[in-house]
Amino acid sequence: MNKAVLIVLLIAALLSPALAKTAPKESSHKSTTQVESKTSKDTQKEKSKEKQKDKQKEKQTDKQKKSKASKSTKSSKKSSKKSSGKIAKDDESPSDSTKKVSIKSDDPKAFTKALLYEKQGVEVEFVDATKKSRKSRKNGEKKPTKTETVGEYFDFSTMLIPITHEARLGSPYGIRDHRLHRGVDIQVEKGEPMVAAYPGEVIVSKYNQGGYGHYVLVQHENGLQTLYGHLAERTVKVGDQVYPGDIVGLAGNTGKSSGAHLHFEIRYGDVNIDPTTVVDFPHWQLKPGVEKYSKKKAIQAHRKIQSKLKIENVYIVKKGDTVADVAAFFYISEDAVRRINKLGKDQPLKVGMKLKGCM
Repeated sequence: MNKAVLIVLLIAALLSPALAKTAPKESSHKSTTQVESKTSKDTQKEKSKEKQKDKQKEKQTDKQKKSKASKSTKSSKKSSKKSSGKIAKDDESPSDSTKKVSIKSDDPKAFTKALLYEKQGVEVEFVDATKKSRKSRKNGEKKPTKTETVGEYFDFSTMLIPITHEARLGSPYGIRDHRLHRGVDIQVEKGEPMVAAYPGEVIVSKYNQGGYGHYVLVQHENGLQTLYGHLAERTVKVGDQVYPGDIVGLAGNTGKSSGAHLHFEIRYGDVNIDPTTVVDFPHWQLKPGVEKYSKKKAIQAHRKIQSKLKIENVYIVKKGDTVADVAAFFYISEDAVRRINKLGKDQPLKVGMKLKGCM
């Protein structure tokens, strides 16, 4: 019995270390599997977090893009509103999309503006105010607009330049060939339209062989007169009412002229005003300060040149002189010499006679 117990105890003692070795293996296996499962779970969590972060970043970028786009559209809308507002305010500024502008026909510079826009390739549309006003004027309801003078001053600021582009001057205002050249010669091409500078009434429209050729003289309500000479064709007749920009004739070379040009004069009664003191023809613009042009200075300048003319504008007949000699001296026709000096058709010249070349 004791032997059997001892044997059992011995067997138990022998088996106990083997069991102890196998036990930790199982526990370690269990622990590794647990660690692996934990790490896999952690990686999955990290991946899910990264995905969430990426989605958040994408959402933020989308929001930023949308906000930028909305800002740009707002700014473009504002700019378009501003530009459209400007165009609406100024009905004469050309639109890039439409290339069409509207001009009020009662604008004193309507004709000039239309020409400028046409040169830029912009279509021009006139408001029909002029037609109505002209009909009413013909019926005697209205008169041409008066260019006002304040006190002793002329206001030339509303004057329309009689040519339609920049141009050089051929011959200036002043004494020429012992006579007074009462205006300026403006270099233009034959057939170009010459336009009225102010509203007024045509008081002369005729042909003068010895001097102006075809010419038109317009009386304005401000007391001024404007003359357009050497025309190839006159487009108005005496009694016609003209308005700034109306074509009074076509440029030409008629009368005493050596080439196509416009002879343009500004008169105030018997006083001649140098047009270059009002208009800068080479730059096709009015000169500064013309809105307050002194009448007194204009009269003084006229008297000054007349005093010089008294010396220049005299021919003393010598023995053997003929009317042809006098005409050549003043560079005018024989008929003009007789008309200015009130000579009869066959009246002979006497030695010592003082003849003039202009009135």
